[in-house]
Amino acid sequence: MPPDDATIVDWLGRDASDPAEVAEQYDAWALTYDGELADWSYQAPGVVADTVVSRSPHAASVLDVGCGTGLVGRELRGRGFTGRLAGLDLSQTSLDLAGQRGVYDRLERADLQQRLPLEDDIVDAVVCVGVMTYLPDVERVWRELARVTGPGGVVVVTQREDLWHDRACPAIADRLQDAGVWTPVEITGPAPYLPLGYGGPPEVRCYYLTAVVG
Repeated sequence: MPPDDATIVDWLGRDASDPAEVAEQYDAWALTYDGELADWSYQAPGVVADTVVSRSPHAASVLDVGCGTGLVGRELRGRGFTGRLAGLDLSQTSLDLAGQRGVYDRLERADLQQRLPLEDDIVDAVVCVGVMTYLPDVERVWRELARVTGPGGVVVVTQREDLWHDRACPAIADRLQDAGVWTPVEITGPAPYLPLGYGGPPEVRCYYLTAVVG
């Protein structure tokens, strides 16, 4: 049985990071996830898809890290992206639903707190939307996103407004630039993310980070 609204809202406020707990929650939520997020006016998938097609119009491949039920994939295809699209996620039920959309060329279950199951420099762009809440080691994750992206490729991530500061995201972005991992080209926020909050006020906002690898 899908969790009720009160259970979801309570859980989202806890910033869980245990992979087994996250997988269990999203497996249970998957069947009603799209409808819930639509009711909350979820902004991020469309914003990130716009960024990818504008910043990397000739990208032949995109990796959707934490693809869930495939909301970002749908938005990318809706904006004319015709290249190869792969998705990784911890929730198998979410992956099954993403597969039913018919927009991904490859879907694979993966623990995003571990090394990603891809070779270096393998895709032209990486997106990670609505996922960093559950990945507390921000620098390790961002290095992994950059590792699988080819030189000159684009990485686009979101981070919730409160965690952007609590997890020192600006300092990490700068440190990766100093190390030659990437160059941030745009950071926007606090920006609309869930204007209607988790089922009602207050609004939840986020930061959008776009970086070019190498």
